[in-house]
Amino acid sequence: MKKRFVISLLIVCVLLPTALSAALLDLSIGATAQYNQPLGQIKTDAENEVLMDAFMDFENYSLGADVRLKVLLAQVDLVGKFSQETRGTEKYTKIETLATAGISMDVLGIARLGFGLGPNWIVRMNNDSGEFTIFDDNDDPVELDNLGETFMNSPVAYRATLDFKLGKMRLGVNYTLDTEYTFEKPAEVDKLFTGKFDDGKFGVSLLFSLF
Repeated sequence: MKKRFVISLLIVCVLLPTALSAALLDLSIGATAQYNQPLGQIKTDAENEVLMDAFMDFENYSLGADVRLKVLLAQVDLVGKFSQETRGTEKYTKIETLATAGISMDVLGIARLGFGLGPNWIVRMNNDSGEFTIFDDNDDPVELDNLGETFMNSPVAYRATLDFKLGKMRLGVNYTLDTEYTFEKPAEVDKLFTGKFDDGKFGVSLLFSLF
């Protein structure tokens, strides 16, 4: 009991000064780009000496906007991205909207660390037919009747961020990892912890702090 109290006291001693020194409210907005190949594929491409060719392929990137609202230590991120994707002989427009809630802490006044969790709403639209599609466990397309089905079948994701302050600007890197958990099967909570680190994707953001 005494040990737990000491640990709790240490956590409070670390977090309290951080919370008190943090700005009460911080709203940042900017642009983001994500490399769509997972970390494991980056390692494989590097070993096969084809990484630079992969980096030059525009289809390997998602572009979009990044909005962050920070209140003391709490932070909410909203990220919207779009990209082009080829599966088999079909081309799709992939639209992702990631909303996470978590914590964010300033480090030495020059950097900011953040970590959050939330749904990554993924919508794929067939470029030829205009139909919305998801893919089953065999990677076969399944046509949908409404966008609500895409949300229910989209994964919950973790997102970690590291931003460096440049006056009112912030230049940062982020890492997003989709889990196997979806709202379609809410009881399977264990799938929140089955994601493999090598399946995550890196991105960069350039943000402007409004206040």
